[in-house]
Amino acid sequence: MEIYTTFRIFYILLRYTFSSCILFLLSTTICTAQRVTFNKGGTESKNYYEEIPYELVNGVIFLTPEINGIKRKFIFDTGAPVQITPELFNELKPEVINHTEITDATGKKASLNIVSLTTLKLNNLSFTGIPALVSGSSLYKCWHIDGVIGSNLLRKSIVQIIPAKHIIILTDDETKLSINKKMQTPLITGEPQSFPYFNMQVANKKTMMVGFDTGSPNFLRITATDANRFKNDDAFEKISAGYGINHMSLLGLQIPDSLYRLKISSLSIAGGTFTNAVTETSKSRSTRIGTKILDYGIVTIDFIHHLFYFELTTDTINLGEKLWPLKPIVADDKLVVGVVWEKLKDQVKSGDQIMAIDDESCQTIDLCDWLSGKVERMMDKQTATLTIKDKQGNIKKISITKE
Repeated sequence: MEIYTTFRIFYILLRYTFSSCILFLLSTTICTAQRVTFNKGGTESKNYYEEIPYELVNGVIFLTPEINGIKRKFIFDTGAPVQITPELFNELKPEVINHTEITDATGKKASLNIVSLTTLKLNNLSFTGIPALVSGSSLYKCWHIDGVIGSNLLRKSIVQIIPAKHIIILTDDETKLSINKKMQTPLITGEPQSFPYFNMQVANKKTMMVGFDTGSPNFLRITATDANRFKNDDAFEKISAGYGINHMSLLGLQIPDSLYRLKISSLSIAGGTFTNAVTETSKSRSTRIGTKILDYGIVTIDFIHHLFYFELTTDTINLGEKLWPLKPIVADDKLVVGVVWEKLKDQVKSGDQIMAIDDESCQTIDLCDWLSGKVERMMDKQTATLTIKDKQGNIKKISITKE
């Protein structure tokens, strides 16, 4: 899940190997290189249909699966494999089936255990033998979650997200769903976790492969690689350049870098048309559509028949919006300027501390406040005055306006 208000919790490399170490009675350790896959286990149920309620908080979807007879709080993240926290690992003591190196959306790496979950229930639907990463994060502590429901658990189901009812339907029978067959596009999944991809059409009828990532609360985030690949095709209009950090992930903040704001005059997702979309480039490994799309319609991910459906509430959605010339982020327990766009580059620098917004102190704002959307609520207007402290300790006020 990325953070821009935004956050990307986690991205697994599509291809990598790991060492599988088997300890024999003679105390000889033998290591073999194998492909990692999370696409194991599942449900033995047939003809199932479950309506699972969810809570949406600041773009993050929360579910309450049952593990070991107790309801737990999990994030629903199609851009990640199933995960459990170290605390839940210590409680359940599941079998460790291996370990692997992961790379999150900021490009940072860590070595994590992979375990096998004996049983996980969503309503009356039981899943067994599901591989899960054991991963902890300050993000998880803020959300008070026990883990993540990822795409490897969903890979043999049809998943329909109905935002008006705040329910996610899991079924293996498409006839039990209301689906507009005209609003579809082919779905692509694969190793190691069945992350769902599909082709999106941009302004000039070019296609771009995007992932559907419910761990990301934005509408669209384009990788710098994709932006560069399409720069000569008139697919985007570059409206601003910036520098800094617009991205937090499982392992922390990205490295400050050059970024761009892009405007897309028209794009199409499964036949639904959006105009005047504005997005920012990122250093993630794939371009992604996030949960903001649920503001505009119903999403169905048919893993069984390899189809992605998106049913807009109206024929065309105009996404035109005004944006701030800087982006706040939390670093080292302080609210700081994450990204500075061109208009403010001579007034403020990435990393400068934001002491106050419209004379309301920000000095106690921490990561949990930021994730909850507190800063966005404080800046829910067209203009704002920020009190800024630079790295030399100088304090000044600047006025900013959405444009």
